[in-house]
Amino acid sequence: MKLTPLRLVMLAVGAFVAVSFLGGSAIWTVLGLSKNLDIDGRAEIIREAPESLGQAWTAYGGDAQGTRYSAAGQITPDNVGQLEIAWTFRTGALDGHEDIIRDTAFETTPILVENKLIFCTQFNEVIAVDPGTGKEIWRHDPNVPTDVNPANQYTCRGVSYWKSSAGDATGSCASRVFMGTVDSRLIALDVATGAPCEAFGVNGEVKIEPSLKLRWPGEFQITSAPAVIGDTVVTGSAIGDNLRTNAPKGTVHAFDALTGA
Repeated sequence: MKLTPLRLVMLAVGAFVAVSFLGGSAIWTVLGLSKNLDIDGRAEIIREAPESLGQAWTAYGGDAQGTRYSAAGQITPDNVGQLEIAWTFRTGALDGHEDIIRDTAFETTPILVENKLIFCTQFNEVIAVDPGTGKEIWRHDPNVPTDVNPANQYTCRGVSYWKSSAGDATGSCASRVFMGTVDSRLIALDVATGAPCEAFGVNGEVKIEPSLKLRWPGEFQITSAPAVIGDTVVTGSAIGDNLRTNAPKGTVHAFDALTGA
């Protein structure tokens, strides 16, 4: 079975969803079809697949509408039993944090943009890997505190993608990855390098303040991927429900994707 560029790209995104905890560390497993699989040049084929074909996975739900639709048709009820591991990626996120494993949840959904699979770990590290090989391309660690007892566990469900509406925009941060953190920051990173976008907020991040004073630092956090609407990035918040009558409210905030204003 000869894999086409279109099919291979969506295999990398649509069939990666085997997640386990092995030795206290988050593991990703990407699946591929094994029967008569021609893997020669697999990584090169994936890199060559044009996102203009609509086969990118640019948002948590696949696209801005959250359709979770893929036109790829290689995996079917007839051949799903032939899937085997193509590569495995170990995040290492829990190394040194064995004492709080029960307070973490690895729930991320990756995006596929600009020939990179990009996702976040429980502690809001953002990692980009090669979709063909699983090799790490870059990693950004925002150094979230690990002693805050978060109301909704240490988790990050996804990141979001924004590209400048100026079609000829190039250079640093012309396209960005946005992520909310367990300590309620909104962070903007350069898709190409993973470096913070310095022009966004203060040194690439905006601090989102709760509506009321917190009883403990982890009572207010951001766990879900922001929504990108044109040149606006919108994020919600996660709170400790039904813990006290005067708890912080869940709030929604919108920011300019370029400046963070």
